[in-house]
Amino acid sequence: MTTFDGRTAFMVVALLYVVLPAFAWITLAAQRQRAVSLWCGGGLLTGLGFLLVGLRGSVPDLGSHAGSNLLLLVGTLLRVQALRLDLGIPWRSRWMALAAMVYIFVYQVIHVGVLDEALRLRLMYVLYLPLEGLILHLSLLARKISKRERSPNANWISRIYLLVVATMLLRQVWVISGNGFPVLVAQWSTQFFSLSFLLAAVVGHIGYVGLALDRSMRREIESATALARDEVSRRLGGRIAHLDRQRILGTMSASLGHELNQPLSAILINAQVAQRGLQSGSFDGRQAAEFMDKIVSSARRASQIIERIRGFIVPSVRATDAVDLGLAVQEVLALVAEDASSRAVRLVFQPGAKKACVSGDAIQFSQVILNIVRNAMEALEEAPLREIYLSLHSEGERTLLRIRDTGPGLQALAQAGQPFFTTKAAGLGMGLSISRAIMEQFNGTLAVKNAADGGTLVELEWPARSEKLQQVTA
Repeated sequence: MTTFDGRTAFMVVALLYVVLPAFAWITLAAQRQRAVSLWCGGGLLTGLGFLLVGLRGSVPDLGSHAGSNLLLLVGTLLRVQALRLDLGIPWRSRWMALAAMVYIFVYQVIHVGVLDEALRLRLMYVLYLPLEGLILHLSLLARKISKRERSPNANWISRIYLLVVATMLLRQVWVISGNGFPVLVAQWSTQFFSLSFLLAAVVGHIGYVGLALDRSMRREIESATALARDEVSRRLGGRIAHLDRQRILGTMSASLGHELNQPLSAILINAQVAQRGLQSGSFDGRQAAEFMDKIVSSARRASQIIERIRGFIVPSVRATDAVDLGLAVQEVLALVAEDASSRAVRLVFQPGAKKACVSGDAIQFSQVILNIVRNAMEALEEAPLREIYLSLHSEGERTLLRIRDTGPGLQALAQAGQPFFTTKAAGLGMGLSISRAIMEQFNGTLAVKNAADGGTLVELEWPARSEKLQQVTA
């Protein structure tokens, strides 16, 4: 019966263990993580170990015996460590180095100290048990990865190394028993032993390349899915914020109508007076010009009110323009001035010593401030003292806007700002949640707390816009 030549088989295995790790290294060039480096490096060391096994008798015993076993052990350790890294449970490097040193020390003691050749051979094969244990551990790790990631490649790695362990045990039992098996069994054990390592070289490395590529593809799919989800969330969030601004303006429609009614009524009255004066001839040029100036002033005021409302209600996109927070606060206070007056609420704004400029979207920041001021006004309906204090400060690299009311404060403070939580009978519970999301889009924060001297305190904080960036923008 034809059998494999052992030396030739080991040389072929060595060649495969040198070529295939290089193939894996080149294929996975775009994702050379530590685990990939360990797997390919371990495969290369294993190939060198098999090369020394195949050269036994042609090179000194120290290299062909001790060197080959050390390379095979370290190569297997590195591949095991690669899979443990994939699972997030790596071994300590110093313990791996210590295990390799102890193993080779015991090997050398047996190789040099045991003079009986048959006994020495049996003890050598007994010493291969740790190597078999490592390969079995590698198979079990691949099996765990296969279950966790549903990877057929990892499953094939597990199976092929389980086959290697089985053939090693078969050959080990044959040698330790003193070659007591029939010749046919011995021949088959040698063939299976060589064939299993040939298959492990091919299947193991090709399977690992497939496993790594599967992971890369899965990460790309997950990244694309996350980007799509973020884009949908951003668009939906913008739509909800836009609808919330419309809702706010809807509730303010009566006060806005009253605010517009004043300049429009002034325009009508001044135009009628000027018309009658000119028709009767009682107005000279100077008086007519005065009334025209009043009409122009009232028209400009009405135009400003309409422009302020239009700018607030139009849909906005995420922008990163320079925003003057002091100006944004003043525009919001102008927008709610009539409503605040009808509620007998006094608005006090302290703009700070210097101009506070941040990066973001002026419309969205105005929505945040308006939401908070509206909430504060509604909280003051039953309060004996109805005041809202706004203060703006630039402190180092942060800009802080504090809005405090003199109301009763929040009873359910921990739930404030959570979606759909509200204390209002007709509220949706989305105002503070939307405001917090807007702040986070621009690296800002929104904090709600009960003030020390009563009432609710809301703190809005942004990264201050750098002076250099402000000059460029200006």
